[in-house]
Amino acid sequence: MRRVTTVASEMIPIRLLMSIAIVAAITIMIVAGHSVLCVILAEHHLESQCLSLESTLYSMVQSGVARDIDEVGAFEGTKRTYTLDLPDSLLYLSFGVDPDSNNDGILESGLTSDGSIVCYKVSGGSKQIKWLPEEDIRFRKGNYTQGKWTIGGTGEGLILTSEGTITLTFELVERNHEKFILVYW
Repeated sequence: MRRVTTVASEMIPIRLLMSIAIVAAITIMIVAGHSVLCVILAEHHLESQCLSLESTLYSMVQSGVARDIDEVGAFEGTKRTYTLDLPDSLLYLSFGVDPDSNNDGILESGLTSDGSIVCYKVSGGSKQIKWLPEEDIRFRKGNYTQGKWTIGGTGEGLILTSEGTITLTFELVERNHEKFILVYW
């Protein structure tokens, strides 16, 4: 009878260690799953906002009036103001440019595909690219000069890198009979 007691008392520490290991494994899986879920939710949130914005801009281009950007006294073009709620994990959201085309973490603001692109990336996720119809939607970053919004030089894309709520204005403009969407805040 004494032998049974000795074996049972030796098993208690082993069972305790096994229980601790199982609890630790479950905790690690929950934490890893939570971080993956946060990335997926942030990407989905950005995607739904971009799709809604694309629909709004497409209707603006189809039925709106463009302002001649080179004419001094031209009336404003059709505008849409859009508020974006950007997640805390946002690395960038860009209009008209793939800011990290080399995937090296260095952001550049030149145009990609004549500005017909929306890109975003959240921390822990992969780069998401939305190609837009090039003949309809071409973004240009707005520059405020001499009391009006214009296209700077040959144009560049707009890159947002901060989280939170931001309100952007999208204005339909034209230069040399080509339509663009000027983006500014």
